[in-house]
Amino acid sequence: MCLALIFQAAQSQLTFTPRIGFENANTLVSINDGEFISPLSNQFTPQAGARFDYKFKKGHGVFAGISTSNTTVAFSFTNPEQSFSNNFSSRSTTQARFEGGYQFNTKPILFKSNSNKSKPAAQSKTGCTKGQSNMKQGCGSYSRSTSHCGKSKTSSANQKSSKQPMQMRLQPQIGMAYIPSVENDFNSKVEGTQTTYTYYAGNWNTAIIGGMGFEFSKGKTKLFQVNFQYLKGLGNLDSKTLTTHDGSKSVETTYSSRASSWSLNFGVPVSFAKKSSSNKKQSCQQQRTHCEQKTQYRCRVKI
Repeated sequence: MCLALIFQAAQSQLTFTPRIGFENANTLVSINDGEFISPLSNQFTPQAGARFDYKFKKGHGVFAGISTSNTTVAFSFTNPEQSFSNNFSSRSTTQARFEGGYQFNTKPILFKSNSNKSKPAAQSKTGCTKGQSNMKQGCGSYSRSTSHCGKSKTSSANQKSSKQPMQMRLQPQIGMAYIPSVENDFNSKVEGTQTTYTYYAGNWNTAIIGGMGFEFSKGKTKLFQVNFQYLKGLGNLDSKTLTTHDGSKSVETTYSSRASSWSLNFGVPVSFAKKSSSNKKQSCQQQRTHCEQKTQYRCRVKI
């Protein structure tokens, strides 16, 4: 069991990605179980965050991160009985939310072009190129030959890496979001003889998230990521009751809300995976030993 976990960790890859983009929230308010209205028509706000992705060899992985959230709307009014038609709203303060879930990474999709087609060249030969050859005939003579084949392979490898095509991986994902500290459901402020009430709509503490990521790379070098995400608020969106007093009369008004959003952001990933270079070193040493041969011999004639 322990060996399996160690092998699985060795094949995994940890990536850190700072992100920046924007979020478009859609928050709705219902009064006394009536129809839902949208207090704000445009809720585009900037968004920033960071994410850790832990990927395994077969494409499966998990993610965890933090991001800004702007779905809460301050729905203010002075008369609860007329709050449906007489209200003024604004975006509430920006909150921080934690995210986590499952992510799958598909096989890379290559973007091929005509310029990336390989051309036949003499350097593609696997044979050795002789560097020098000295031979002398007769007794006591010697023969020395030196061959090198690493140079042509190195140059062709450099050209190949510089002409690697762009590739893209799809990253479908699903998870949960959590806000540890949410706003109070209601707030009241007295100015002179008038009291202003505020209901914080879309004040969720748990939500489900899902989306699709697009990771662009060149060879094994990750260039950038584009991520689209949808969020649906779940917790703390049930009905809330506001009790006010009009003289000797007690008035109860029920408020409820719905919250959802979609976001688009951009990030540059930083990978922390260790590249296994032991196999590469062994293959290079074998090639040099095989290709660089120095032979020197003498012959003696019996009289």
